[in-house]
Amino acid sequence: MHPINLIINELAPTRAHRLCWVVVNLAAFILAFVPLFNLLGYESAAFFGVLLGLIVTGLTVYTVRSGPVKAPLDASRRRAPASDFGRLAMAHLALSVGPMLILTLNGLRVPNCDWGAGFLFWALIVLPAILLGQAAAWVAVSIVPERRIGSWLVAFSFPIADGLALIHHLAMQPPIIGHQWFLGYFGGSIYDEGLAVPLSLIAYRALHMLAIIAVVAAIQALYELRRHRVAGWTILLALSASMAFVIGFGQRTQAGISIDRDHIVEELGGRVETEHFVIYYPKTRHNLDRLDEIIDDHEFRYHQLRRFFDVDPVAESGRKVRSFVYGNRNQKGRLMGGKDTMVAKLWLHEMHILWSGLGDPMLTHELAHIFTEPFGGGPLRLSMQWGVGVNMGLVEGIATAADWRSRELTPHEASAAMRQLDIAPDLRQILGARGFWSEASGTAYTAMGSFVRYLVDERGIEAFKTAYPHGDFVAGYGVEVEELISDWEQFVDTIELSERQMDVAQYRYDRSSIFGRDCARALAEERDQARSAAASGALGRARSHYERYLRDDPHHENVLRAYARVLAELELIDEALEVVENRPSEKLSASGEARFLDLKGDLLWTRGDERDAVKAYEQALDKGVYVNWERSLHMKSMLARRGEQRGRQILVDGLDDIGVMVRLMSWRYEDPQDPAAAYLLGRKLWQSRDYENAISHLQSSQGNMGAEVLDAEASLMLGHSYYVLDRLDESEEIWKELADSSITRYREAARQWLDRLEWARGNSH
Repeated sequence: MHPINLIINELAPTRAHRLCWVVVNLAAFILAFVPLFNLLGYESAAFFGVLLGLIVTGLTVYTVRSGPVKAPLDASRRRAPASDFGRLAMAHLALSVGPMLILTLNGLRVPNCDWGAGFLFWALIVLPAILLGQAAAWVAVSIVPERRIGSWLVAFSFPIADGLALIHHLAMQPPIIGHQWFLGYFGGSIYDEGLAVPLSLIAYRALHMLAIIAVVAAIQALYELRRHRVAGWTILLALSASMAFVIGFGQRTQAGISIDRDHIVEELGGRVETEHFVIYYPKTRHNLDRLDEIIDDHEFRYHQLRRFFDVDPVAESGRKVRSFVYGNRNQKGRLMGGKDTMVAKLWLHEMHILWSGLGDPMLTHELAHIFTEPFGGGPLRLSMQWGVGVNMGLVEGIATAADWRSRELTPHEASAAMRQLDIAPDLRQILGARGFWSEASGTAYTAMGSFVRYLVDERGIEAFKTAYPHGDFVAGYGVEVEELISDWEQFVDTIELSERQMDVAQYRYDRSSIFGRDCARALAEERDQARSAAASGALGRARSHYERYLRDDPHHENVLRAYARVLAELELIDEALEVVENRPSEKLSASGEARFLDLKGDLLWTRGDERDAVKAYEQALDKGVYVNWERSLHMKSMLARRGEQRGRQILVDGLDDIGVMVRLMSWRYEDPQDPAAAYLLGRKLWQSRDYENAISHLQSSQGNMGAEVLDAEASLMLGHSYYVLDRLDESEEIWKELADSSITRYREAARQWLDRLEWARGNSH
């Protein structure tokens, strides 16, 4: 036979194999035009892991049943089972070559910013999936050697059972990530964009390789024993691989393969039970010091949401809410999978959050999900479209409507701005089960939150409760959803906005989703690595990460600024200024331009050019900026104009906490009448939760800062301090004054605090 024909017969021993070659290559060609799946990476590897795993499972059974390969324990076979397993494995692994080649070549058409990670994902997901599918079928045709459908059922039962186990684990345990034979690794929320190859996947696949070796060796040993041959080495290999697998399997939780609730509870260490909650938290000195505030915030938010929804999920179900409060994003990512994604599993009365202090809106948002459980639909108590897909627009819309956070813009104002800027999502599209994910999270959450809040305010919560379970707006409101959307659009279109608000909205919301960006996964991971390195003081490593990022996306304004700041910390001021001066100004919003001007001011002040630094700060203030940022600009402009070097050291030079505190106390002692020193020292003490000592300094600065936003912030910190110290009358006086602020953020904050005070008095705070 011709050598080429021999190779073809080896790689495609049956007609079914040749058909599968066509199918998988056609699938790769189609995926080449699907964003995120169109290159070698996690998504394409997961897709082909499942596809090829299932195909190979069926092909292996078919090949044995149709005759080209004998059943492993067939007495008439001429070759050892292990030999046939290897030959089949070569043919099956070859099925992945075409798709891999197509997606690799597609990298000439669409950017691929991390070839190494892409190939590694394929090596860890696709290739083991193929071998696992074949091994499952190999066991099946050994157990059911006759030509029966039973061998097919047994073969597919292994991966299907494992898939069901993953679904059960995701539904009933805290993690939103997991592992499965063919899928390899389920990455959780799409909003956690950065994704490197997880160590848990490597450990998971190492266990699979041991299992495959044990299975093949055990079947080979049984075959040899039946033929009365010496099988000592084969038995030893099977036993050794089995023992190593059992040991490794016992460590699967520690390896991050299968983390459960008990493990998370044990690692966090802290537990406190309140009227409506069981709260788990990291048992550190920091969290023990603020435990009263954690409890206070949970119970107050429960009170607010019970009033908003007119339901009491704890009373109705008899189950308290389990709240897992993680210490930081890395701990949260390691234990349950979502570094940047807060999660509520309402069917479990459970939420997983990061908490930054009293008033943190994410607590309200996730708790709001649990308040929808009494009127939700389906087994998960969510809004279900056609009983199958989750209507994420309504699920997230009601939570956003309930937490109703106000920064520079309310969700209504933000939606109005997005419509004027022509960047608003079409609610008719994102109300479905799929459309929500195609939009950037900021725009989708905000627009849906505005729409749902409009419905609740105009027509009451009961009508929404009727519409929510199945997205049936006719049942809830008596009209089609298109009419309700039109009413909402007319409502937000009447909202008047300032130029500064429009600038802020464009900066915050004019961005694409992960599906609309090249190399989204790889670049997000590069950025995360850079940030982590910079935070740990590894500035050289951070610089390298940022430079690699900018090679693929040289105009990303946030990364450019972060890169310039790293250069400044490396005392490369001129290089940092060059980065700022060469910014892509034609692509910047007014707020984006202001951020570069702010950084330019910092660099010039560091170099000793106070006059030019002040000019840069004032130019930034003329544009639309966030409130937090506006405060910083006012303070830096004032101190640079005065030539106050202590201010530069504290605000710009990046001193550690001890260095900052030493300079602030010295400054306050030397200039006791300086409101800037009083404000900065009061703020530092307030951030350190030393409320008693913060008060006198904040009182000295309040009303004396020369900028409304700084005076308002001093009042906010003062009112907060009085509240924590149980000086409620003094706190109330502050909030009543702040309720008349012209700044939306502080006016809305005062409203929330006055509500909290009323609740606290009614609950013997």
